[in-house]
Amino acid sequence: MKPAAPSWPPDWLSEAKLHVAITQWGLGCYEHYLADGEEAWLAAAIAAGDHLLVQQTRGGRLTGGFVHDEPYPHTFHLPPPWLSGITQGQAASLFVRLHQETGEPPYAEAARLSLAPLARPTSEGGVQVLLDGLPVHEEYPTEPPSYVLNGGLFALFGLYDAGLGLSDAEALAAFEETAQAYAQSLHRWDLGYWSRYDLYPHPLVNVASSSYHHLHISQLDALARLSPLPQFPAMRERFRAYERSRRCRGRAFAGKVRFRLAVSRRRAAGDAE
Repeated sequence: MKPAAPSWPPDWLSEAKLHVAITQWGLGCYEHYLADGEEAWLAAAIAAGDHLLVQQTRGGRLTGGFVHDEPYPHTFHLPPPWLSGITQGQAASLFVRLHQETGEPPYAEAARLSLAPLARPTSEGGVQVLLDGLPVHEEYPTEPPSYVLNGGLFALFGLYDAGLGLSDAEALAAFEETAQAYAQSLHRWDLGYWSRYDLYPHPLVNVASSSYHHLHISQLDALARLSPLPQFPAMRERFRAYERSRRCRGRAFAGKVRFRLAVSRRRAAGDAE
């Protein structure tokens, strides 16, 4: 049985600015529309995009951003206001798709505007940091940088979608530069038995959960299709081999448990009692 198209707003949407959840919900609705052609799914994706249009900042050091005005609640010390590379990239991806379906210029404008924080350093209100001398993007713009892998790669996909879908040469050039940055530095997330969630200097290494490790594999598989750089399929196969190994899975689970005992999810790292 095919799922019924949802109505807007979804039940989980509250007054909180759940920007990344809204972008993912909208992209999911659009994928359903592509799968079965039901206009109700497209209408739901458009409703999500229209909601984000209202939320997008215009002007000032956070222009183009979807601003989080509360501290990040766990793992990282991150006071407001802050932007997230994953939200910026996925918003751009959604806006590009809506522009292609409707031809409406505001969606193309919003997609390009969503990429603006990807070109600004975190010190200037954006989400860009350097890794081994090349730019990447922060899901959580911490100091020192956290380099969360999945969030950075989702931001990268936003650059690709805008570059291809809007014929934006600048976005495509940024995609290629950032892809090179990840390709040359992927080994940093390789523990030799599993992937890391981030590169932040926690008390213990933040081993990726099984779901995030699988997500890393899926993202690398997508990048292997989008980029000719050989590091992406090579690391995809390494991570797949780890996932198939019972010993590696057990070691990763134990490492994740130790990390969560050391770094609580209930309070942002560095916050006072």
